[in-house]
Amino acid sequence: MKNKFLVLAVAALLSLPNAADAQKAFHHLSIGAGAGTDGARIELATTLGPYIQLRAGYGTAVGIVSYKINGVSVPIHPGDPWYGTTEVPLTLRLGMHDGHVLFNIHPGRTAFHFTIGTYLGSGSYLSGALSYLPADYNTVGINVDGYLVKARNDVLQAALYAKGVGSSAFSVKPYFGIGFGRALRVDRRMSFSIDLGAMYQGKTEVWALGESLTGRTKMVPLPADALGDLSETIAPVTRWLVVWPVLNAHFYVRLF
Repeated sequence: MKNKFLVLAVAALLSLPNAADAQKAFHHLSIGAGAGTDGARIELATTLGPYIQLRAGYGTAVGIVSYKINGVSVPIHPGDPWYGTTEVPLTLRLGMHDGHVLFNIHPGRTAFHFTIGTYLGSGSYLSGALSYLPADYNTVGINVDGYLVKARNDVLQAALYAKGVGSSAFSVKPYFGIGFGRALRVDRRMSFSIDLGAMYQGKTEVWALGESLTGRTKMVPLPADALGDLSETIAPVTRWLVVWPVLNAHFYVRLF
């Protein structure tokens, strides 16, 4: 009888997750999907020990939500207010598409965690479209350092760009937040996590696609006075978005 109990006890212990394995870096891996104010995202997560989990992934929020501003005053002739101005509508949409590397730090073996890390890649977070522009915007355009920015069919596509602590070519936006849940649980196949935090974006600029005389295209920052009162019109929006609020939820499945 004692031998049977011993065998059962050993079998039960062997069926439990190995505590030492759970502490090994990259010993387990989960895949997750989620959504929030930083867009729809997919990510991989792994353990770096019993108290730290690493999350890395990609997300996008292009075109999900829109907001229209009427009566934006722009020059009739591109970049030259001396010829008078006209009012056109501006439509803003979410325009995020970036990667992220985040570390969940659990104080003890609780589901509560602090998160630090960064969002990186594209600095665009809102796309904008100025409609019903004068014909000169289709032909003359706006010259920015040798690149000509033109409208198409009286619509000029632009983006609100913030580089955080990175560069114009590659944005780096530090993140700090808190949350509840685990991106990976060694004792369960599935897990859930919800997070609340803030992403530092820094100063916002208006960027648009320009084309050089050789046909090369790239995104260029538009001068503050190139589109009349546009900078002043969007200032009430951008002044609050130096820090982007992040609220999201993720569902994970442990792969191994």
